[in-house]
Amino acid sequence: MDKKIGCLGPIGTFCELAVEKYFQQENYILEPYSSIQKVFASVHSGEVDLGVVPMENSCEGTVNQTLDLLAYGYPCGLEEETCQYDIKIIGEIILPIKHSLLARPGVRLEEVNSIISHSQAIAQCRHYLGEALPHAKLVEVSSTAEAVRHVSQSAEPWAAIAMANTAKKYGLAVLAEEINDYTNNETRFIIISKKEQECFIDCKTSILVNILDQPGALYQALKEFSLRGINLTKIESRPAKTRIGQYLFFIDLDGHYLEPRIKEALDEIHSISNPVKILGSYRASMNNTGRKSEFTPSLDYLRGEVDIIDEQIIEMLARRTKLVEQIGSYKSSAANVHDPKREEWILGRLSALAEEKGFSPTVTVKIYKTLFEHFVALQKKQGQA
Repeated sequence: MDKKIGCLGPIGTFCELAVEKYFQQENYILEPYSSIQKVFASVHSGEVDLGVVPMENSCEGTVNQTLDLLAYGYPCGLEEETCQYDIKIIGEIILPIKHSLLARPGVRLEEVNSIISHSQAIAQCRHYLGEALPHAKLVEVSSTAEAVRHVSQSAEPWAAIAMANTAKKYGLAVLAEEINDYTNNETRFIIISKKEQECFIDCKTSILVNILDQPGALYQALKEFSLRGINLTKIESRPAKTRIGQYLFFIDLDGHYLEPRIKEALDEIHSISNPVKILGSYRASMNNTGRKSEFTPSLDYLRGEVDIIDEQIIEMLARRTKLVEQIGSYKSSAANVHDPKREEWILGRLSALAEEKGFSPTVTVKIYKTLFEHFVALQKKQGQA
């Protein structure tokens, strides 16, 4: 049986064009929906096999609704509960986007009083609209094709921003072509499914990370990727919808999530975040060039990473020294600076941590005993000053 593929409709959207390009070698049945949310819902319910939705634009950034649906699910039922479901990204395609201004035959450009389109399309043509139609009202609808349909059914002097070849489908005329502000305008579309799809070459992985609210947590997460030579192609934050200051992070990276170096990084991140959600590993778009699924570090690269870590160790020790000096100012005399019980507790905790992280507990104890001697001497000198 032919696959049923849901996309943002009606007929004539860029989303439909993405379906045509991505599935050009396959037979399928297209099911247009009036919103991105309905595309997700149809995939979740099994009404369609796959869905295609816009993810991000090179000029206007991410489609937030798509990110939110990947992260939180969709509202269902009378109580507006959040339905959690596991939708996977199984592919992507990047299309060049060229917008045109369409109107009913006979309508002249200077007569247009309203411009109708999707919010992203309007934003991508902001400069042109400001110059050519500064007094026209801007009206947002769910898709560029929906805008064309509105214009075709109205007797008003309206115009729609959409693909030029959509005009014939709805009996409209092209008033102006390629009106987008940037010629290199592109949109990335993702293919979504309930089932994960295998990826063997040129893989890309999308993940969702819920970082714990603690100092340096985001840095610690990104560091795990950097230390392993994992290239991050995108990082985007979205509110966690809990309270101010809490965010989720969407991250795209080169490689498959089961590759040892990536799996190792994700395992490390678990200690500073809630469980990482794997949104999918999939073949990167053919429009992307220079992408490698495997990374082989050179000797110079590894030595460079060691140099960076050495600098970070010194920086951390300098910060610890300042904190020790602040603590010393609270102690009443030089005789009170030594606290054997706390030192014993620190050594026990760090020995266990060292073993967990793959470092020698014995060496850890030797290093910290030396540090304790230095910091005690520092506080005694501070107390005598």
